[in-house]
Amino acid sequence: MLALAKVTARTPKSLLTERYWSGSAYALGLKPDFDQSQPGLVPVDYPAVIKYAFTPVSCQPPHQRMGYQSRPGIPKLPFINRAKALGLDGSKPDNYYRDELIEQLSKTDALYCWDFGIQFQTNPKMSIDDVTIRWSEKKSPFFTVGRLTVKHQIIDFDQQYDSAENLRFSPWNGLVVHRPVGALNRLRNVVYPIVAKYRYQKRGLN
Repeated sequence: MLALAKVTARTPKSLLTERYWSGSAYALGLKPDFDQSQPGLVPVDYPAVIKYAFTPVSCQPPHQRMGYQSRPGIPKLPFINRAKALGLDGSKPDNYYRDELIEQLSKTDALYCWDFGIQFQTNPKMSIDDVTIRWSEKKSPFFTVGRLTVKHQIIDFDQQYDSAENLRFSPWNGLVVHRPVGALNRLRNVVYPIVAKYRYQKRGLN
């Protein structure tokens, strides 16, 4: 319960300056005798296992890491009625992040950057099955292997809404050499296709 509260307690000022990371682990490479036809429902040994993160940085050299900023007005104590604290109508959706994202990216000079880093599992205590156990960045720091840049774009139009609704998200959509690892990801490999099929049926798609 405490682990869940800690994860859901983050209320960043902007999604464009927030850090993103994988709660679950992924493979980095496969053994030579790996059978790619395996459905991903049973545990498999891999040469290396990693987690990844997108860390917001300045887009200008030396690309310094950006500090965390909280959304203004959010109460610091957990389990407080946020809508009431912010003076919002609790019966209506809070579109703060959606509206802020649309507004900031609509600016012609919009430019946001994240360093893409990977973190290796360096000992068995760094669990791949219990995702509530955080991997220590002091004992296993992230290595930057790339950079993501997001520029000016218009994101609030009907065609894009339809495109987003028609997507089938799954961590299993990636390359086999980077397949998801651990009990939670094996469960997602079962649940996500069921949810996607339901959503497609509701929209009248095949």
